[in-house]
Amino acid sequence: MSESVNRLCKEPSKHMMHLCELRKQGRGEEVAALMTDPGHRCHNCNAVARDAQNLCNPSPFAKL
Repeated sequence: MSESVNRLCKEPSKHMMHLCELRKQGRGEEVAALMTDPGHRCHNCNAVARDAQNLCNPSPFAKL
């Protein structure tokens, strides 16, 4: 894992299951499912996900 990932990712040991890595692996259907009904946004890449565990630097947001 690169040094930049360690610095930017809050849980580097779980980074391979974050949306950014799943996208790189071409796992589009899995990414789409994880993004359904989002409630968290990544401060690194602005991706949104249902669960914070799927993002490197998550923050919850209010659903309207």
